[in-house]
Amino acid sequence: MNEAEMDAFLDSRFILKVPLLRWLLLYWKMGLFKGDFMEYWINHKLALKGVSTFGDLPVNSLRVVASDISNGKLLVLPDDLPKYGIDPSTFSIAKAVRMSCSIPYFFEPVKLKTATNANLVVDGGVLSNFPMWLFDKENVKKVRPVIGIKLSGEDHDRPVKEIDNAIEMFGALFETMKDAHDSRYISRKHEKNIIFIPMKGVMATEFQLTDEKKAMLIQRGREYAEVFLKKWSY
Repeated sequence: MNEAEMDAFLDSRFILKVPLLRWLLLYWKMGLFKGDFMEYWINHKLALKGVSTFGDLPVNSLRVVASDISNGKLLVLPDDLPKYGIDPSTFSIAKAVRMSCSIPYFFEPVKLKTATNANLVVDGGVLSNFPMWLFDKENVKKVRPVIGIKLSGEDHDRPVKEIDNAIEMFGALFETMKDAHDSRYISRKHEKNIIFIPMKGVMATEFQLTDEKKAMLIQRGREYAEVFLKKWSY
């Protein structure tokens, strides 16, 4: 967090700097920012640890969730890649994370190319923003505890949104899509295994973070984790 120049992730095309052409860019590219730098940065950080593709990791040690909007379905990477004719062991982890971070209209969708077509993939949060269900299996005893970390407050802590125009309506619609499915899944049984870290005053697309705000977020996470672990039992 301290090394990253957060605003570098906002890799806009030149046309974005011309206000009257922004809507044309959004229409044709379906996102204000390319997202290429994010993929490059993640790839670079992983390469320093000798990791590039899913084949470099133990089987089932990482799953990344995205949304295939061309086919209207949830995409779990690398598990679902064979359905697209792609060998999971050769697929870039950085690209998978890039797909999972593609907030609609903010970052451009990623094209997952197959032999017959190119499927558009966006943020997994559209369909499941907190996929703790990946670790649940009926009648199977867990060999180790599963702890979730959710960067938002519990449902009853959320403020009611004021919606007065179409833009605010879209924002509220996306937030509802992002959280409603998982809110139903997170029952009382699961809540005891989740660290809820409220993000009041911070937006997911806030890339101009000051050093002070970064430090505040890290400290907030540390404090909530410590409180949780002191009372948590498996």
